[in-house]
Amino acid sequence: MRVLLVNPSYPLEEFPRLLVTLPYLAAALREDGHEVEILDLLLARTTPEKIERRMAAFRPELVGITSVTLNHHIASFIAEVVRKCDERVPIAMGGPHVSFEIEGSFRDLPALDFIGIGEGEATISELARALDGKMDLRDVRGLALRDGERIVRTPPRPPEDQLDRIPNPARELAPLARYLAFDSPASVVTSRGCPHACTFCSAPAWTGRRVRYRAPGLCVDEIEELGHLGFGEVTIEDDTFTVNRKHLLAICTELLRRDAGIRWSAFSRVDTITPEIVDEMARAGCQAICFGVESGNQEILDLAKKRSDLQKVREAMRMTQAAGISALASFIVGLPGETVETLRNTVEFAEQLREEFGSLYGFHVLAPFPGSEVRERAADYGLEILTNDWRKYDANQVVSCTEGAPPEAIQEVADGYEHTMQRYLDYQDWLHARGQLEGYEKTIYLRRRRHSLLWKLLRDDVIEGLPAFQSDALGELDSAVARATGAAPELVRSELERVLELGALVQRKTPEGARFVWAE
Repeated sequence: MRVLLVNPSYPLEEFPRLLVTLPYLAAALREDGHEVEILDLLLARTTPEKIERRMAAFRPELVGITSVTLNHHIASFIAEVVRKCDERVPIAMGGPHVSFEIEGSFRDLPALDFIGIGEGEATISELARALDGKMDLRDVRGLALRDGERIVRTPPRPPEDQLDRIPNPARELAPLARYLAFDSPASVVTSRGCPHACTFCSAPAWTGRRVRYRAPGLCVDEIEELGHLGFGEVTIEDDTFTVNRKHLLAICTELLRRDAGIRWSAFSRVDTITPEIVDEMARAGCQAICFGVESGNQEILDLAKKRSDLQKVREAMRMTQAAGISALASFIVGLPGETVETLRNTVEFAEQLREEFGSLYGFHVLAPFPGSEVRERAADYGLEILTNDWRKYDANQVVSCTEGAPPEAIQEVADGYEHTMQRYLDYQDWLHARGQLEGYEKTIYLRRRRHSLLWKLLRDDVIEGLPAFQSDALGELDSAVARATGAAPELVRSELERVLELGALVQRKTPEGARFVWAE
């Protein structure tokens, strides 16, 4: 069976990077004997024409689309275009949003035939097998489907116990050249599940509270493979990489033994690290840890069930700084119990961490995602849901509020953060011009500069729309890209030279002249 997997786009603010979800699904399908292609639109413009061309060329017998809440509206648009292309092809959608919004997803999206609930590798493989006539649809576990006017759910599928049985992700099916050009880290998953119960998070309901682990050797195999593909940095996407000391240290040991030479970052909680752990992470190539701090007020942390305190936050920042690792503190504004005063506490605490430990920080606005406790029990938490327009659930817009923190107060904090960040970026420009930026801060600064250009270059399909060039092909390319993106000519020239040197962008001779195309 021919299966097309589609990855919708999401905002630049959410740091798009080469993910593993669809490559894992693709690998499972191929192991089961199916032919698979991935249409990855994360770093490309989503147009009906692009979807139509792939549908016509591949003629899929099953289309699977992944979706999270912040891009569900784009996933829905893709499903509608697919249905117009082929009235009969089965369309399945998976991911946390549709898993928790089954009835609403079927109601709002007539084109949708199936929803995969929970982890998808085995479910989509069995679905393809059933559509191929090799098993009964109702024997596919973890599936929701239409039966006339009714919605039928098959028995739930338990989370996969043996992650090592899942084949390595088929990343070669993704448009790797575009990701290399974008210069974002690739993603690696070493475990699934989260033992914690933070009220704002849907992860425990999605992957389960029992943590399951991949063999450290397999994890490092994957990291090394990414290095061979050209990625110099990876992000370990585990909900809390540091939750299991033995597993973490085994991966660090294996990275050191192989001398992998790849920089990496991870997500952590402040109550799961020790000096020994961060020192070993640093030795193994870790350059940054992102901590979910969430609030600068202890009562808010307690209501969110964070099981941490502000002193532990300071200790974690101190330990991380001492190990030579950059610490990133992530905050959420608009949590249950929030007031104007607690919002002020959070802003002040974030600045204190930056001043005392050099910690970078970022703010998100609470988005009560389906599957999270704050959404399921909003009234109990004194939380008012202002809209169910999923297009606004990007963690940058106010979609809920509390009695003590009205929408305008939350928005004021979010806007203030944007202004603060702009001043900080201006200051970084000043430091960089004087050669005074170094370490991970310099890495982030350079990446941010190029991302503004490359986002336009990739999302607007600028290269694809260029004509053939004649004599000075590279010079003409520079000028054309500068005009199309509005970026400074010197930045355009340096980034195009970098991308060409990587081999992500290649020049081809044609009868019309020289054309530039993304490498396959």
